[in-house]
Amino acid sequence: MQLLPFSRKSIGDGVFVNVSNHFYYSDFGVCDNGEFRHHGRRYICTGTPGTGFIERESESHSYNRFVRRWLEAEIPSWWAMVTGREPNYGRELKRANIALREAVDPKKREILECYTNALTVGQGVEYMQRVVKALKNKMGHHKNKHMVSIVGRYKRIIENQEGIMHNVEYKVAEHYSPEVYEAYLSMCEAFVRMISSCRRIWHHDNSSRDEFAQVFFDMGVFDFISAEHYLPLMRDSHGVSYYLLPDAVLVGRSSVDFDLVPLKNMTVVVQEMAIEEPTELINSHLIDAACMIQIPSLDLAFYFNHMKVVFGFVDALNNLKSKL
Repeated sequence: MQLLPFSRKSIGDGVFVNVSNHFYYSDFGVCDNGEFRHHGRRYICTGTPGTGFIERESESHSYNRFVRRWLEAEIPSWWAMVTGREPNYGRELKRANIALREAVDPKKREILECYTNALTVGQGVEYMQRVVKALKNKMGHHKNKHMVSIVGRYKRIIENQEGIMHNVEYKVAEHYSPEVYEAYLSMCEAFVRMISSCRRIWHHDNSSRDEFAQVFFDMGVFDFISAEHYLPLMRDSHGVSYYLLPDAVLVGRSSVDFDLVPLKNMTVVVQEMAIEEPTELINSHLIDAACMIQIPSLDLAFYFNHMKVVFGFVDALNNLKSKL
């Protein structure tokens, strides 16, 4: 356990720096060097390396508060560090290896194998990123050619590691036929249109008639899984995340505790809420729901304040299912 916020390290050539012991948040392994970083969309880590979501533009105050809460969690805290509440590659690698030994499902094993490989690469890079930051802090505004050259050397190593990271990640496109993958991309685009248009989404807990909670859908990342448009991500009010893969819903309770539920025979019901005859349930909670989605096999019910884009998403999802 680290008790000090930094460690004094020698990086060669007689140079010593104070390297932070706090986790270094970055989009390494999540965003490519190219287009996504230039869009200005931030990757938000949600507690474990390689798992999180891509912030989207929204005028919703509640969504922006939701994003700010995660960003505030990234502020270095000594107490969070010593109590293990900061992300940690070493700790996560141990958990992933245990989960891999216990996994029986072949697809789950493949994802966990890729995850452990990605964590191994990411662990070394995260340390180098902390060293680079320490060097920059030591230089301040006074540029030192020798230290600048060391910084450049570390950055080149990190860039080389990005290629290695890309090779070890689980790449969605390589696991499906072109027809299925094309239908999956169309579904992802329909999902983006839906979450961009719906300012409010509620999860209804079927075990309690009185429980409606606002939730947020995003395009997400799980265990460094690499996808062209990221993974459609739904959340319930109990902290469970649902990532849509081309042939399954990944039900994630944590980065290493997840199930893969086949999509092909999954029933997804979409229903318009009758304005003329609103249900007592909706009326009693004063939510302006226009339609709902039910997924009985996952015991999920979501309500939306728009209708057309939700029907469009379900149509795209059903089209994907027809290709499986």
